Amino acid sequence: MRAASRRKLAVHGPVIDLQCAVPWLEQSIDALLGCFVVPGWPEGFVPVSGVIRQYNPEEVTRSLSPGAKHLTRTEDCIDIYEEEERYWLVDDRWGMAEINLLRNQWRSWVLPQPRLDPMRVAEQAIHWPLSQLIRSRGVNLLPSAAVVRDGFAALILCPFGIEPELSAMISLGYRIISQRWTALREEDGRVALLHMPGWVERTIGPRLRSGAGHGPGWANLMEEHVGAWQNHAFCDAVIIAEPGRRPKALLREIAAADSLQALRAAWPIIELHPTRRQSQLAARLAQNCRVAELQLSRNPKDLLPLLNNLRYSSPGREEESLAA
Repeated sequence: MRAASRRKLAVHGPVIDLQCAVPWLEQSIDALLGCFVVPGWPEGFVPVSGVIRQYNPEEVTRSLSPGAKHLTRTEDCIDIYEEEERYWLVDDRWGMAEINLLRNQWRSWVLPQPRLDPMRVAEQAIHWPLSQLIRSRGVNLLPSAAVVRDGFAALILCPFGIEPELSAMISLGYRIISQRWTALREEDGRVALLHMPGWVERTIGPRLRSGAGHGPGWANLMEEHVGAWQNHAFCDAVIIAEPGRRPKALLREIAAADSLQALRAAWPIIELHPTRRQSQLAARLAQNCRVAELQLSRNPKDLLPLLNNLRYSSPGREEESLAA
């Protein structure tokens, strides 16, 4: 078996000991987490531990518990099983992960020929389990984008890639906090949006230069536009995008009384907890931020005036729309 590489990480507070024995994932891991590498941690810090291995049927079989019960199947056909503090994420597109909430550790086994590209495999094998383990340490990882301009920051929950909108925002002075995954943390009674490196799927324009290693169609807008990113901002608005694009762009603010329910319904990741206790993050966002439903059009520039209207309008204003 190939010797595993080892990275010591500090991700906005929580420390992580990550080992990887899958060579073709190394470049994607560096792209997603390389900026968090540290030489070590202060005495007394207990790391979250993660191990990424090649799929081994015997080892995977030993890790499974015969008493595990099927918890749910996600919209993209990922099966989740549970037994007390242990959970298993089974995805025939790339492999399986075992998460132990009590021991603060996870293991992922990656298929030799996954149907997902390396960037998506890294997200599923690392970001997904990590999000479950560092939530108890005060940091939430969400598959989402976050942007800021002139002190107004928005978290965007969208079930598909919004690279065209992000590129249009950059051209008009927005800075990108995160392109695909965002870290969130409560600070002084507000929710902070924290930078996470990453790449986005490019739906228009040129493809990446050869040798990028993350699969065709991926782009890092923060590298392409120097100075177009920001590390931290307090969240002012949460935008919930509907699936698909329509001829007309539409933004409708949700009444404060209904915002928590809307956020929980649109929450982009399942939160695992043995007692089914829900995270308080959605409640904090509902209390401190304006929440709006978004219908995207085929013109990425249509989003910009809608966000501007939301920022400067009074809470509860009637919906604003733009023709495509």
